[in-house]
Order: sequence, then structure tokens, then C-alpha cells
Amino acid sequence: MKKIAFIILSSIIMSSCTDMDLIPESNLSPENFFKSEEDATASVYSIYSVFTDNDIYNQFWEVLQSQGTDDSEWSGGRTTNNLDKNALDKFEFDGNTNLVYSLWIKHYVAINRSNFAIENIGIMNPDAIKDDVKNRLIGEAKFLRGMAYFNLVRIYGGVPLVLKQTTSLDGLEVPRNTVDECYDQIIRDLQEAKSALPAINQLPKGYLGRATKGSATALLAKVYLTRGDYQNVVKETAEVMQMGYKLWDNYADNFNLDKENGQESIFEIQYKRNTPGVSGSNYNGYYRPPFVNINGWVGYGDDPVTRNHYDCYEAGDLRRDVNTRLYTKKEYPNMSSNYEFPCYVNKFIDLSPLAIRSQGGENNFPVLRYSDVYLMRAEALNAINPSDIEAYNCLNIVRRRAFGLKMNEPSAIDIKAGLNKESFLDIILLERRKEFAFEGQRRFDLLRTHKLKEAMMAQNPVIGSIVDEKHYLLPIPVTEMDANKLLEQNSGW
Repeated sequence: MKKIAFIILSSIIMSSCTDMDLIPESNLSPENFFKSEEDATASVYSIYSVFTDNDIYNQFWEVLQSQGTDDSEWSGGRTTNNLDKNALDKFEFDGNTNLVYSLWIKHYVAINRSNFAIENIGIMNPDAIKDDVKNRLIGEAKFLRGMAYFNLVRIYGGVPLVLKQTTSLDGLEVPRNTVDECYDQIIRDLQEAKSALPAINQLPKGYLGRATKGSATALLAKVYLTRGDYQNVVKETAEVMQMGYKLWDNYADNFNLDKENGQESIFEIQYKRNTPGVSGSNYNGYYRPPFVNINGWVGYGDDPVTRNHYDCYEAGDLRRDVNTRLYTKKEYPNMSSNYEFPCYVNKFIDLSPLAIRSQGGENNFPVLRYSDVYLMRAEALNAINPSDIEAYNCLNIVRRRAFGLKMNEPSAIDIKAGLNKESFLDIILLERRKEFAFEGQRRFDLLRTHKLKEAMMAQNPVIGSIVDEKHYLLPIPVTEMDANKLLEQNSGW
């Protein structure tokens, strides 16, 4: 399906610097820029563009979410020269690790751009922009700000809440807010976004690919799930289920380039290949093995898949071969003989000759899919009442699709009722591991259920023995600690 391209507009882009709060570097001031609906829309597009960056969803997000979990490990002859990636993989990172800093700073770029848009669109002359457009654009900015803070609080714990645009170098030192204060603000932003954003059957022309009422509602459900507020998870997922989303009959359709932003998609990070000023997806090369040459170039082989992950699929689960591929020396004689288990991520492949190394691929990165709503709901219902039959039904709908079966008919692969709460949770986490493999979810699932160390011990006891309580949060970057003396470091770092 046609996607919207978030073109980076240099006139309103705010560049990264060493301070958490960033000053707009621009020849245009808010007073002479926000004169039309197009100007307001451009300011919101500039927020979306941050999330397409290499330091967030276009690579580092997935480094954080899979490397350093049981899904991916540099081992068995598969090595990397990237010190940051190796540090995440082996739990050797600290406050000086560049990736730890990059994630922090780019999310605050997105937050500052959100603040910039929210404040200036809010005071635009009614003659320049219609009220419904104004409210929708502010809703988009609040959704993106809420998403940025949700990412940050899960990664670092309580972080400084900066809710006004930075206009001077004064007052840049800001203390950390508590985790509860951060979540209160995230929920407030998402609730306000939810009330302002269009439903999927009411999208304005050319809007596909942007935040919707469903995006805000589903993300709220994930926020509540992370907080253990299961009643609200049930409430929010029920609302999403009335919005018209549907699972694809075929799991692989979620990653078909011709079906992006389709019936199962709730929110995706948009990428477009070979288009000046628009980000292409790096995953086409990031995941491709270093011995596979397509259109004249080989990949990097990042997030090398563990045997632990490959073996977690049951016989007949069609997701395994969509998510991963186990290569052989017979197929690829140029493969290094040092590779003990040459398994790599098979998602996000773009075979087009236009998907060249410098321009990236067309593949969007899924943040929220409708299957997530089913599994979040199943987890919450089980937490409230382990005997709830609907929890099993939600789980089994996703499982049946994975085996190519009719989703609404009982089958031999169904999980049978009668499990205790903890056993059902373990099955849900395993199902999520397979359903959302290499989609930026595994680490957060292990963190919120406090099962990271357990998973790493099962994958590699040498690494697992290193995992400590401090590893459930990243350290605050040293660069930020130096620039902002009011920041306090996370415990253990």
C-alpha cells in the first residue's frame, strides 16, 4: 500500500548537540514560519523523521532489543568489529558506550521537536489552519512525544521531563523525574492524542503511515501492560478490537513490501528506498549475511540468530522460516568455514535493484501490529483471572495463524485451558518471542517480567552469570552527566 514519505526539512530540523535540551538551528523563527497548514505539517513530519534515524528504529533499537538477549549473539565464528554492538551483546556496556548515548540524545531530539510543534501549532492564527487540522497535528506530536518518553523510561528509568521547547541556553540543567511521573506524562500524552487522532476508517487523504487513534490506544495498552495495570490493558485492547483491524491470514504478509500499512498494521516507522531526502531502511543490509551478495553488495550479518531462538519454534510453525534462515555451505561456498551455526534474520529483505547500499530498502519497521493486541489482552486477562477462557482464545488465534490454520476454529495446536498464572505467562512470552522476532520487543518483554537473567542463563551461562540488577536499565550517558550536574546515575553504574 502507498506510504507517506517523511521528508527531512532542513529549515525546521533541530540538530543534535551534547546537551539533552536542543536549540532549533534554523534561519526561520516560529513567528515567520508557522503561517500555514503546510508549515504546521512540516514541523510534525520533522518529528517522525527522527525515529527513522540509524540511532533509533533504523538499527540501534534492534541492536538493543535482540543483542544482549537469548535471540542473538556474536559467537561461533560470527564476529563484529563494532565495539558498541559487542558491548551490548556481552553486557560490557557502560555510560561511555556510544550507543547508550545515541539512544538518549536522539529521543530528546524527537521530544524537543514535539514540544516545538505542540507550542507553535497551538498558537497559530485560525485563518492559517482549521481547528480540526490543528488538533490532529498536535495529537500526532503528543503521540510521538509519548512514544519517545515510553522508550526512554523503559531503557533508563526515570528521566527528565522536558515539556517546553528549548529557546535559550539558560536552565538546561534539569533533574530526573521519577518513573511514576514519567508514566503519568506518557499516559496523559497518549490519552490526549487518542482523542484527537483519526480512526483508520477516517484517515485524511495522504495520511496513511501516520499516527492514528488505534496507534495511541494500542500504545496505551502496552504502557499499562508494562505498569502491570491489567484492567486498563483489557479496556484499551477492547477498544482497538472495535476499530476494524484484522490479522493477515498469512503471517508473512506483514513483511510483504506491497502490503505495508495494511490491515494488521497499527503503527510502522516509514522507509522509502532510493528517494532523495527520505530515509531508506538499513535492515536490508544490516540483517543480510556477509556472504550473501544481492545486486552487487553483501550484508553485515548483524543480530546473528542463536540456536536457542531457532529451536524455540514448534514443528510446523511457519514463522520460523519467515523470521530466520539457516544457511548452508553447499548453498554458499563462500561462507566462512568458521561459522558453527550460520543462522541469520530473514525479515526485512528488499530484493529490488533500487535497494542499493547507500539508499536502503523499502521495508517499514513495525512498532505495533494487531497480533500484539491479542497477546497483550491474553496476558492481562490471565493476570486478572487464570481461568479466563478468552485469554486462551486470544492466544490461540495468533498460534493458529502461525501454523497456517483457520484462526477461529479450534485446532490440535491450541493451548488447552487449566494452566496456572505463571505457566500461562511463560507460554505468552514464548509466543511473543516467535511472533515479534527481531521487531524490537524481546528485551522489553524480558525486562518487564524480570526474566532477562533467566533467559541469558539458558542461552549462554557465561554471559548470563554477568547479568545483574543494574543491567535492567542502561546507565545514564556520561556525557549527559557531565553536561547536567543535576542528573543522578542509575544504581550500580
